[in-house]
Amino acid sequence: MTRHHNMVLAPNYPCSCCEDCVFIPYVTYETGKGSLRAAKRRFICTDNILRISQEADEQEMHQGKKSPRKMTIMQRMSSISGKQKLNPEWVRQKVIEEIINYEEGYVKNLADVIEGPLKEARLRKDIFDTSQIERLFNNIEELFEFQVKFLESLKKRLKAIVHKSEIGDTFTEHQEKFVDIYSRYCNNHSSALAEYTILNQHMVYTIFFESCRLLKDMESIPLDGYLLKPVQRICQYQLQLKELLKYTSPSHPDHAKVKEAECIMSSVAATVNERKRRTENINKLALWQSSIEDWRGEDILVKSSIMIHSGSLYKISAGNKQLRRFFLFDRQLVYCRKLLGSGKLQYKGRINLDQCQTVDLHDNSEPGIVNGWKMENQAKNKWIVLFSKNNSDKTAWINALKEERKQVQLDRENNFMIPEAQKHAAYVQVRRSNSTRSKKQNSFSQKYKSTSDLRNSLLSDQTSRDVKSKSNKKLRGFSNKMFLKKQKKLSQLHD
Repeated sequence: MTRHHNMVLAPNYPCSCCEDCVFIPYVTYETGKGSLRAAKRRFICTDNILRISQEADEQEMHQGKKSPRKMTIMQRMSSISGKQKLNPEWVRQKVIEEIINYEEGYVKNLADVIEGPLKEARLRKDIFDTSQIERLFNNIEELFEFQVKFLESLKKRLKAIVHKSEIGDTFTEHQEKFVDIYSRYCNNHSSALAEYTILNQHMVYTIFFESCRLLKDMESIPLDGYLLKPVQRICQYQLQLKELLKYTSPSHPDHAKVKEAECIMSSVAATVNERKRRTENINKLALWQSSIEDWRGEDILVKSSIMIHSGSLYKISAGNKQLRRFFLFDRQLVYCRKLLGSGKLQYKGRINLDQCQTVDLHDNSEPGIVNGWKMENQAKNKWIVLFSKNNSDKTAWINALKEERKQVQLDRENNFMIPEAQKHAAYVQVRRSNSTRSKKQNSFSQKYKSTSDLRNSLLSDQTSRDVKSKSNKKLRGFSNKMFLKKQKKLSQLHD
């Protein structure tokens, strides 16, 4: 059993290495079972908990057991704190040190990616073009520069007595940069993973990425693991600040700042996730637009980035009653007509919701109008009446229109905009998928010029399968007869 300084320490025995040690029962951390086992009358300095736990992990690995799960200092401390009350000031110091250590390791990982794969990829113009590099590495250089400055700001706020340091305002000062830089990185992360997956299917790229990793002596994880780290890091800040707040006394000058920082980083993570979801959604909108026949006017992504509601409504315009399929997006309402036979949708028009207001209509306030409302454009002195089949549909549409206005206002407050490059990439991806689909259809139509050709081909395939099946049956029958003959001869010899 491991002992501190090769001694067994009594509960109140002073530690020879430090004066401010907090003594707790010596524990063996069993990673496989996730439990703690205390040994009687054996006490160690808390400064060596991590080292002893690590030695226990290494011993388990040496014995051939399952690889232990890595734990942070705070995870170990939180497990131990149920057994023994810890000094809050000491724990606060350890949390601050962990935040700094995590940040230093994170910055090093970013630097390794930039100095390794990114730098080498720019030199290998024979296998990488500019667009591939941009899709794969995104804005990681800008992210690295920001994290270096953020780390410097954290270190400047450290004091000689670490637990008295005030680091909460560091996060509040960099809030806008966190949202801006991480939103752009996370928005493009799925594209980066897709690009890496495509490249890694070819041996030349697999060898290239592994060579870069060995060249920079990086951890033995693939490149996509490094590209995932920023996405994980933006979520870790909130958890670390929550732990820091837990061990920060209300009388501490940093308490209010840490509390505000925790709320801010929680909001930042939520905003980044929402923007990532909205950005991924634009591919679906581009695909939806490509399915609409006779589309006219500007593309759907010029003003909109999310579909809020859809359904069938009756439209009255110039005295005509028409059944149309309506699609509610942020800032516009598009309506289409269903084509007979094909079932496809044909574009008929749109309503600019920034210039319209919704006016509820009481039943029969206008002749024959039930469950209806009016969309008025006061600037152009135009209006259009819409009504649904029942009252529940009307309620759903009215609520959706209110939600659309709230979403637009929220986007304005957060300065949310889809970059033009991402809009362009969405339409390019749709054109590629449509082109691949049309090529398959053309090759099929060229092979089978008529339905009779297709029928004859299917019949010939079926005939060949039947012939093969019959021949297999004959072979099986022949082998069975031969086996019976041999068995009969053996029995005669035995007799």
